[in-house]
Amino acid sequence: MSVSSTEMPQPVDEKKEPVVAGQEKDAEHGHLQELEVDVAEVLRADGEKLDDIDSNHSPYPEVRSVVPEVDDTSMPVSTLRAWVIGFVFTMLGSGINNFFSLRYPSVKIVALVAELLAYPCGVFLAQVLPLWTVDLGRLGKWTINPDRHFNIKEHTLITIMSNVSIGFGSADGTSIIQAATKFYGFKLSAGFSVLVVLCTQLLGFGVAGLSAPWTVEPANIIWPGSLAICALLTTLHSRANALANGWIITRLRFFMYVLAGAFCFYWFPGLIWVGLSYFTWVCWIAPRNKVVNHVFGMQTGLGLSPITFDWTQIAYNTNPLLSPSWAALNVLGGFVAAFWIIVPAIYYTNTWFTGYLPLMTAEVYDRFGDTYNTTKVLTPDGSFNATMYQDYSPPYLGASFAFVYGLSFASITSVLVHVGLWHGKDIWRTLRGGGSSQNNDIHARLMRSYAKTPWWYYAAITVVTIAMSIAMVEAYDTLLPVYGVFLALLIPALYLIPCAIIQGITNVDAQQLNVLSEFIGGYMFQGKPLANMIFKMLSQDVVTQGIFFCQDMKLGHYMKLAPRLVFTAQGLATVLGALTQVGVTSWMLGNIHDICSTDQPSGFTCPNGRTVASSSVIWGLIGPARLYSVGKIYSGLLHFFWIGLLMPVVTWALWKKTGREFYRKVNWPLIFVGTYNVPPATGINYSSWALVNYIFNAHLRRKFFAWWTKYNYVLAAALDTGTALAGIVIFFCVSYPGAVFPDWWGNTVYLNTDDADGTPWLSMPAQGWFGLQNGTWV
Repeated sequence: MSVSSTEMPQPVDEKKEPVVAGQEKDAEHGHLQELEVDVAEVLRADGEKLDDIDSNHSPYPEVRSVVPEVDDTSMPVSTLRAWVIGFVFTMLGSGINNFFSLRYPSVKIVALVAELLAYPCGVFLAQVLPLWTVDLGRLGKWTINPDRHFNIKEHTLITIMSNVSIGFGSADGTSIIQAATKFYGFKLSAGFSVLVVLCTQLLGFGVAGLSAPWTVEPANIIWPGSLAICALLTTLHSRANALANGWIITRLRFFMYVLAGAFCFYWFPGLIWVGLSYFTWVCWIAPRNKVVNHVFGMQTGLGLSPITFDWTQIAYNTNPLLSPSWAALNVLGGFVAAFWIIVPAIYYTNTWFTGYLPLMTAEVYDRFGDTYNTTKVLTPDGSFNATMYQDYSPPYLGASFAFVYGLSFASITSVLVHVGLWHGKDIWRTLRGGGSSQNNDIHARLMRSYAKTPWWYYAAITVVTIAMSIAMVEAYDTLLPVYGVFLALLIPALYLIPCAIIQGITNVDAQQLNVLSEFIGGYMFQGKPLANMIFKMLSQDVVTQGIFFCQDMKLGHYMKLAPRLVFTAQGLATVLGALTQVGVTSWMLGNIHDICSTDQPSGFTCPNGRTVASSSVIWGLIGPARLYSVGKIYSGLLHFFWIGLLMPVVTWALWKKTGREFYRKVNWPLIFVGTYNVPPATGINYSSWALVNYIFNAHLRRKFFAWWTKYNYVLAAALDTGTALAGIVIFFCVSYPGAVFPDWWGNTVYLNTDDADGTPWLSMPAQGWFGLQNGTWV
């Protein structure tokens, strides 16, 4: 599918020094792999620029750098060792991640860690299992252990299965189980618990498969997140090497050095000297100056300084080495305009009473400036009481949190308009069966050796799961009508392809559909918290899950796995992971004493379930009508709906009229939605992210293109993996057993500031509260 130059990785003509590399016979694996940079990958033999989709090389350097451009169709993939490791990692990953998702602070086994650990497991089984092939008669032959070499395709299959549970984290449906049972006191049956998790996961799987012709098959939808996984896979399995701007070190050695360095260094900002993470040195000088702490603070401040020594802060939203520099500039531009200009103006003028609250916070407050206590508006049976609400307080949002909702409203409309303007013709052409001009690159041609997964496989799963969802809301007392199921599914039907296209090109999450689902559900099913939670699960959560499935389908496409094999692996892992997470969640809720209480001794406070419950109270019980309808306190933010609708049209029309490249580079969905994680993210998470992105994906890419091509994605994988491993070791060996590092200045200085305390700009009025005018809440 063709897209504008501002939205897709572009073919390049950078001149590089000749390098020794390219196609090399890998004796250990018995197949050809083109994994390293070569002059032929940038220029053809006759000097023509490599911008032809029909070339024997990908026209996109990001893809060429880490994805093999040859295939061995005889390579065994569906082996016993691959399936055993895949199933074990699916169960362990989903179970462990779900277990610790109920604890704060938590720990998560990320996909790259699972991918790394799978390699020695595969090598071990390849050595110890007997070399057997079982004849299954008409079904063919099944290879138990074909040889003593664990190959890259088996490793990819395991990674795809693991990502279903590990890459996604805890299933969204488990948060509903926590919220309903522990915060609302509802009695949920085992059948409902299984259905609520399975329906989300399987619907995401089904709609992702149906969207594959637009989100997976086009060459320009490169999915940078998959490229990082490819970088680690090819690093572990390739023996090829090349000279790149004077660097001869192999990718594997480079990966191990960076991993070791990241692992060792993270002990400082992660434990020994936490001040390196929250490096708010200006606040340390003036710890009780409100303005200084508001501007330079990293906890509740704007984070104006881009200095931090913690990779988890830099990569808090996404790995900066994976996004193209033009995308990072759009995100940074949106952040600067919104949170370094508009939000301070809102805050210091006390608009919406925000001056009485912390500047950057994800909390919801009451009129006394305290965290909103939802129990004060609920009756004993968990329903909303309007009288109690009038006596207590409406919810109030901090300046940043309130404005984020406005940006979310704009993103909801801008995503559809932007994708329609730049991609609409190709989307329609593919829908009519004409195919896309981007479906003929080297990887698509190699994949023609394998039978496609029929579209009706995914359609059947989607239809069956919709039927399961209807049965769930009808058989159990959810108060969600059947039409609510179909209304919820309109959101993924409209938004999955646009959001996946943008994320597949930029690696920036382009969907803020939780706001849309909460808005619609809040208006239509007010006073029905469980109905609202299920409505959100069947709408926004399905899009989130579907995007992850698309990314892993692209991984299978890159590594030349048969599409039907990928379908089987993802389907089985989805069911197994969902059942595992339901079992773990149900066991924990029934067997861990005082679980989900704020003072649970081991920290199992159910943060995700608590968030879902609070959100359902604000949007489901209190409802958006009391906050955003005309005349209400936040009604002005509704203007962002038409702003988001209009701005992509303006820049597109200007480009049509003037032809200036600048207008092609303005991407309004990224401007509006790039700051989706504020709060809790603050300025440091965006300014440091953009700075690192510029250094590597703009400066080094331009000056040392061969080095960037060879090492950039390997560096991204190594930094994430090393830091994650260190975090896991610190958690299990230090934090979880109860050990603490001795207090000293470096671990306390950032806590003794107005930034850490969230000190508001204004003191509370003399009466001790705000917000009531003439007997009416505002």
